[in-house]
Amino acid sequence: MSVKKNYPVPANEKQRLKELYDYDILDTLSEKEYDSITKIATQICNVPVSLITFLDKDRQWFKSHLGIDMTEMPREFAFCNYTILDHENVLVVKDMRVDKRFAKNPLVEGEPHAVFYAGAPLITSNGNALGSICVLDAKTNDLTDGQKEALKSLADQVITRLELHKKLSELSQTQEKLKKANRKLKEFSSIASHDMKTPLANISLVSRSFQIRYGETLDEDALGYLALIDRSAKELIMFIDDILINGQKKAGKEEKKIEADSFDIIHKVINLIAPPPDIEINLSGEFPKVQMDKTSLQQVFQNLITNAIKYNDKAKAIIDISCNWDKSYHYFSIADNGTGIDEQNLEKIFQHRQTLEKTDRYGNKGTGIGLSTVKEIIEDNGGKITVDSVKNKGSVFQISIPYISTTLG
Repeated sequence: MSVKKNYPVPANEKQRLKELYDYDILDTLSEKEYDSITKIATQICNVPVSLITFLDKDRQWFKSHLGIDMTEMPREFAFCNYTILDHENVLVVKDMRVDKRFAKNPLVEGEPHAVFYAGAPLITSNGNALGSICVLDAKTNDLTDGQKEALKSLADQVITRLELHKKLSELSQTQEKLKKANRKLKEFSSIASHDMKTPLANISLVSRSFQIRYGETLDEDALGYLALIDRSAKELIMFIDDILINGQKKAGKEEKKIEADSFDIIHKVINLIAPPPDIEINLSGEFPKVQMDKTSLQQVFQNLITNAIKYNDKAKAIIDISCNWDKSYHYFSIADNGTGIDEQNLEKIFQHRQTLEKTDRYGNKGTGIGLSTVKEIIEDNGGKITVDSVKNKGSVFQISIPYISTTLG
């Protein structure tokens, strides 16, 4: 069966082939869903043969073939070369023996002695014709308008199946990438936590050794500072462990919210931060237990209280922490008399990696991570964070956490 390779090629052939390959459908195994479509096509059109075909660069490949024992053929023999040229209509050839486009085709002159052909193009949402769903008969035939519309509908069903297959494949690839990234994140967090804990352990060890060796020569204040260093180092080690464990639970979808004692956590944060003498922190009201894991709640208060200290330029810095509630939420307020925030920047401060190019009382610039992390934690727990601020007078951060009980600390 040797004929001259002379068949029409669409103007968008390069783009058409690229999209065909993107679907990754060629040379896949037969599937019941596609075979059902070809079966319906033969019944609707009352013909013995139906095919779902895709036109590759040099061949026509059949995803489904009913009534013919063939899985592919050279493209120059493909009747569907003409079908894909008209995106709007079904190509119907009543008798290919008298049509100059097909009369000399070996599939017409020889086996399977095809006479009648009708095909609907498989058009993607990008406007590329990948192939066709077609029907064949060994005798002259024709289709009614209803049969043509039905064949076009079946072509749409094929494209729908292709789109679904592609989306599922992309989803599977994305899930695999996420799993890989999660594994790397776990490895990194383990290494990072170890690397952070080692110097903290050394600090704790040195401070205790210093107390033992020079304790008798140090005054009460010096001993108090050494004890604070030791305690803070141990607290940070435990905090790092809690963050690591909490992150692993979330990654493994094992997270279960429990009651966290806000009173104990706020005091823990204050002790860990160890504010300098010119910082006054006042607590008012009764602080409840809230439905939130303690590590996350500690991250929230540690960020907000630390910021209130760092961005305060007053001779006497004052931080007021209070809490109240209604039937739905607990409301925590962290107010300070610090540098304040320009009104146009109030929304920016919660954006990831967004910094205001200002330095704190120690001359350091922020990373733009802290407040975005706080916002994410609060919102993940069904709450909300807002801020009111006046430049050079101070800021008030308010967070709401869904209410579960009135158990007080």
